Amino acid sequence: ATSTATTITYVLWSFDNVTTDLYGNYNGELVNGATCTVSSSTIPYLGQGYPLGLTSSLNQSFQVSTFLNLASTSFTIEAWIYSTVVTGDNGIMGQCDCTSCENKCFFFLIRSSKLYVGFTLNDINGLTTLTVNTWYHIAFVYDSVTKKQVLYLNGVQDNVKSSASAYQGANGTFTVGSATFSTSTKFFNGYIDNVKISTQAKSATEVLYAASLIAYYSFDLPTATNDNGPNGLNGTAVNTAAVTGRVNEAMGFTGSSSYFQAYGFYQAGFGVNYNKPFSISMWISVSTYTSCAIVQMSTTYNGGSCFNMLGIFAYTGNAGQWVAQGYAWPTIYGSPITLNTWTHISWTFSLTDGYRLYINGVYYATTGYYSYGGTSGAITWIQIGYNFACTSAYISNAGFQGIIDEIYVHNREITAAEVSALANP
Repeated sequence: ATSTATTITYVLWSFDNVTTDLYGNYNGELVNGATCTVSSSTIPYLGQGYPLGLTSSLNQSFQVSTFLNLASTSFTIEAWIYSTVVTGDNGIMGQCDCTSCENKCFFFLIRSSKLYVGFTLNDINGLTTLTVNTWYHIAFVYDSVTKKQVLYLNGVQDNVKSSASAYQGANGTFTVGSATFSTSTKFFNGYIDNVKISTQAKSATEVLYAASLIAYYSFDLPTATNDNGPNGLNGTAVNTAAVTGRVNEAMGFTGSSSYFQAYGFYQAGFGVNYNKPFSISMWISVSTYTSCAIVQMSTTYNGGSCFNMLGIFAYTGNAGQWVAQGYAWPTIYGSPITLNTWTHISWTFSLTDGYRLYINGVYYATTGYYSYGGTSGAITWIQIGYNFACTSAYISNAGFQGIIDEIYVHNREITAAEVSALANP
């Protein structure tokens, strides 16, 4: 019989130059020269830290000797993967008690360019074809109550199987970068990052949150500069103040050289690849009508290649309006600004819909379909407030004066309903 665990087990291997579990229970070791120190301007997807680097021809992996019990219970496994090979069988992770016994050998693979997961003779295959050299968020959920296996790719359900028996493995080393399948070990070639396991069946909403919310800055005390989202992209603040916010505390900005800054954004308007979707949302209260920059994206902490994304256009000293622009300067001018009044702004992009501006949770305008061919080719920094002069067509390089709260950065175009929810906390 199966049962739902009363005490949830949590595991997180960040691979940020460490082989330990964040919770200290399932520490592992690198095998055959696998590394967790790989870093470049485009690796890893979550820009802070490092991924697990693996070469399949060298039989490299990460192994955990302490038994991780996933038998007869619900569980969820999540990870970011970047594979340089998708043909054949490529082991992402696994645990095997008996290679030929039904429900006693867990494997998570890329098989013939699609995800493939199972317990042996009780398996589910993905429906989406993967491409090489691309970061994906993957998740597998087994629900022991509904007896369903659910496979997710980038937060979206990729397949579901009903009437699936529970995993019954009572022994075996848990591995990342390899998996036993069909009596042989399959290895992975590329990078794996932020492997998370919990003995619970996460909902579709929770999986989408983990896959697409890149950062969330509440600016709440006592850790105002911390990322409150799933990835820990903590920032720093210069010449700012903690003030009363739209929700709890917020961050106050006083003009030139007053800013908040964080690193680790793979796709947020000016990232590694072009035409990738993103959304950035926040509450803003403006204290003076001054043409200025509010959001900047850059390739280095002190400038590099950068551009202004969101700002204020003040056509007189007594009036102003929102202005948002994308890479290569598609621009939307928003509604007039009322001083010292909270306004919610969302700026979203997808190739199909182009750039869209929402004000106070309501759709305002769009560029329509838009394709931009340029890219920074690097994981980027985000500046809130004004830090340095950037290339800008319609947003002035000057300091913002006012208050900002509740910043959300997504790696997808959030829906109108989601924008409305953020604007009505």
